[in-house]
Amino acid sequence: MWKSAFLFLTVLLAVGFSTRDPNGGVDANDPDVQKALQVAMEEYNKKSTDMYLFKVVKINRIVKEMWDGYTYTMDVVIARTVCRRGSMAQSCPVFINPHQAKSYRCTFVVLNGGFIPQWMLLEQRCY
Repeated sequence: MWKSAFLFLTVLLAVGFSTRDPNGGVDANDPDVQKALQVAMEEYNKKSTDMYLFKVVKINRIVKEMWDGYTYTMDVVIARTVCRRGSMAQSCPVFINPHQAKSYRCTFVVLNGGFIPQWMLLEQRCY
């Protein structure tokens, strides 16, 4: 009996893991995910020495974990936009001209802290 139960559990786990969402079950359109991306990009652009702003152009993976609040680990591609630092533009398309275009793959870890909702960038790696 336990052998058939073990076989059933193994098949169930295999099917469950093979159909997992590439974003770890996290919806990229979730308002908290969007806020985490916004915080990450605001901090990135503040620290950047580039005269142009960058924005997320592709989300590769998002992992949400509960740890003293929620942490969002986001693997994304960012690209340089035509908007300069300090501009108030609502929409910033990315550069198409290869001499001005730049993109990086980045991992951002953003925390939404527990009982007091406070968003902060914990880690940033871009290459």
